[in-house]
Formats: sequence, C-alpha cells, structure tokens
Amino acid sequence: MDQTPEPDDSERVRELAKQFKRMVDALAGSTQAVSPDHVIRMATLAVPHAQHAGLTLIRAGQSAVTLGASDDVPKNVDVLQYRIGEGPCLDAATGPAALLSGDVSTDARWPTFGPRCTAATGIRSMLSLRLPLEGGDHAAINFYSKLARTFTQEDITVASVVVPLAALAVEGGRHQRDQTDLLDALASSRHIATAVGIVMDTKGITSGEALHLLQRISTEFNVKLGAVADKVNFYASLTDPLEPTE
Repeated sequence: MDQTPEPDDSERVRELAKQFKRMVDALAGSTQAVSPDHVIRMATLAVPHAQHAGLTLIRAGQSAVTLGASDDVPKNVDVLQYRIGEGPCLDAATGPAALLSGDVSTDARWPTFGPRCTAATGIRSMLSLRLPLEGGDHAAINFYSKLARTFTQEDITVASVVVPLAALAVEGGRHQRDQTDLLDALASSRHIATAVGIVMDTKGITSGEALHLLQRISTEFNVKLGAVADKVNFYASLTDPLEPTE
C-alpha cells in the first residue's frame, strides 16, 4: 500500500503561512478582537523550538509592558529587561526586524541583562521579531528557550509568519488600553467634579476656590487629586442629606 510521504520543512512552513494568512484576513475584516494571549499560545506551539513566548509593547512616552505571555517565564524575563533597560525584546521592538541570541548569558550585546536573566529564569536562547505598528508605538514578539543555541532558520521563518497576526493582536490590545485609560480619566473627572461641588456647598466658596483647595491638599499631602476627591465624596456620603446633622 502506498504511503503519503512526510511533508518537508518548506511545505510545513507554506501550509502554516496559509493558515495564518486566512486568520489575519478574516480578523482584519471583522470587529472581533484578537486576543494577545491566544496568539501567543498559538505562536508557542507553531515555532518548533520555542518553550515560551510573549509580546512586548512600547507606547510613545511610556514604559514597556508585556501585553501577552504564554506563562510567567516571559513576564519574569521582561521585567528584568524593563528594569535594566536592555535586552533583545527592547532592541527588536525599536530596531532590527529580528534579533537572535543563542545564549544571552554570554551575549556581549546585553552584558547586564544576559547573566541575570539566565540566573533568575534559566532562559538562554531568545528570538525577537519587530512588529509593524502604526503611529509612534513599537512592539516585538519574543520566543524563549532554556536550551542554548536552540533556534534555527526554520524557527525564524515560522516566527515571521506569525508576525502579522501578532501585530493585529497588539493593535487590538493597545486600543483596549486606550479605552480603559479614557474611561478611567472620565471616572476620575466625575469624582473630582462631585468633590468640588461638595466643598463649594460646605465652605460657601466658588468652584475655582474649591478646586484650588483640593489641589493644595493634594500637593501638601503628596496624594493624587483623584484620591483626595474620593475621600471627600466618601465622607460626604456618610451623612444623609435628608437628615442634616446638628
């Protein structure tokens, strides 16, 4: 009986590319959000020698964050990079299209991060690819292994196939963060406005004077203005407005 021959590496990569392209096309034309964690789980399984994976996002004027991770290992590695200010994920996000380190513990490009990374997490090999984003933000998809010099050209090829889908996930993730930040700002503004009204009524002063008073308290006690407003609103809620105290 004839047996179907095993597909070679190039055939597997082409088939994988077709699968990811179909997913990218479908998601790009819909309103469905692409989950960073879902993409990372798929990427970890797709890249042959990857044991862990994660997404790094660097927004303009902000610190780097890990937007998605296969588990705690990438998060721990990334925390070291962000604290030290060096590492493959940071460099790939803002520089070359791809960075490969066969052993970060001895890699001269990251003399502080590398040894500390291996000592703390056991990670030795890292592969990072830059993601194409619009605007001034930067991102990278990163693959990790505790084996030295484990990533091959096949890993790089497969990882590059994942890049468009990962970029979609980051775009969705940063949009969600924008929405969350906006909602937080609106909620904070409402709390502050309510507190200003309470101070105006209690002190018999203007809105400008009430806001200035709250700002002065915020500065003197080194507390955020929103936190001061929350305190004012909380203590005001303890008194029933229908039953004034003596």
